[in-house]
Amino acid sequence: MSSSAKLRTRTGCLQCRKRRKKCDEARPRCTGCTRNALDCEWPAGDNQLPDGRSLRWTTRAAVAVSGLSSIRLRPPVATPEPFQLEEYAYLYRYFASTILPRLVRQSSLDQTHMLRLGPQFSPLFGAMASVAGMQLPCTARWPLHLALRGYLHAIQSLQKSLTDITKAGCDDRILATVVLLSVFESCRSDANPAVAPHVTAAGLLLTQRRPSEFRTKAAATFDRICVESFLYHASLMMLFDSSLDALTESRTELGLPLYFDGTTSPTSPRPVENTILQASYKFFLLIADVMKLARLSHPFDGAEVVKWRNLDSELERWRDLTRSSDASLALCYLAVQILLQTVNPDITPTERIARVRSLLDGGLHRVPLVRIDLYPPVYLLWPLTILGAISVSVGERKIIQECVALVASRKLGGQAAWVQKRLERIWVTSTPASESSELSLVGLQILLAQG
Repeated sequence: MSSSAKLRTRTGCLQCRKRRKKCDEARPRCTGCTRNALDCEWPAGDNQLPDGRSLRWTTRAAVAVSGLSSIRLRPPVATPEPFQLEEYAYLYRYFASTILPRLVRQSSLDQTHMLRLGPQFSPLFGAMASVAGMQLPCTARWPLHLALRGYLHAIQSLQKSLTDITKAGCDDRILATVVLLSVFESCRSDANPAVAPHVTAAGLLLTQRRPSEFRTKAAATFDRICVESFLYHASLMMLFDSSLDALTESRTELGLPLYFDGTTSPTSPRPVENTILQASYKFFLLIADVMKLARLSHPFDGAEVVKWRNLDSELERWRDLTRSSDASLALCYLAVQILLQTVNPDITPTERIARVRSLLDGGLHRVPLVRIDLYPPVYLLWPLTILGAISVSVGERKIIQECVALVASRKLGGQAAWVQKRLERIWVTSTPASESSELSLVGLQILLAQG
């Protein structure tokens, strides 16, 4: 065999293999195909990234670097088309062992129902891979690459399944896929999130369902996770996407008390006391109502004043959250209180500033105490963004910056990068940083107006 023949590669593009030429494996078009004006094609299921590196080698390296090899993963998974690469099976296992247990909060609930559905339904498997790939804590490119592939497959495949919303609402696989697409958008780091369409679709699907006493315990838990994930995104993501208003039309049709206030399966003889969310679902409905009212830029009319007073009275019932050992609960309560007080129709501007200043001080005191690894990222970024928008002094802003940067560094959510950029623009536009503690509400007004 000649020396030139030894240089030929078996991993090159199909054209170079056919022509028996050395391929430099440049993506998306190798140099040989570019020079000869040929269509540069690659084998289906090719095990290389666009930069030519082996996916299998990159997987092993990423696992070794990040320490993920210590995670106890499940046995081999039968992956559906078009997810035959072993890296997709790894993403599925990572989703099962790390992502799903903290989808809404860390728990020991039975989550096997959704995991069983994934390998049976390629759009759901793609959504699982997309969420896992977006949050895998490593610097390699392959997780993001495969995450986007999984996301696009899920989107394209779901279009046929959603033609009949009534039938789709009864299909656990479709509901799980749409819920995970919402999660993907809320944590993506490669582009601005577009969570509103997926959250709205999840709400519509859920209006077609009701808890059933004939569901198994695992299936009933699945229902709760989907309902609460929808509430979580529908309420908190309103701050980051001004077009999101998924609760207005669907709230009365969701049958929420049936999920939270009553028996949902034969194995639960009494109503479940511990919610999957960090607080009762009613608190998240309150957040959504306060957000809508705080966004109004005109002076309140009579009906809006009554609405404000009702919300203020309802929020008072949650004051105990400020004494919770969980600092994140107190942060969320204080953030809701800040939103209400900035539009308080019963006090003067001076009194408004004084009340918001007191709430800000209480929030900044608790920020260093939060455990960012326990919750989905938006649950922490939501109050941090509100506190950051009204922070004025260098020290106040540093407290917020450090906590948001910590979320970003651990790849817990792409929203962290969005928050960093948005707060920087707000701080430059509203009030330059100084050592002064004179509060301004201009930054919060900018945040609420832009979403």
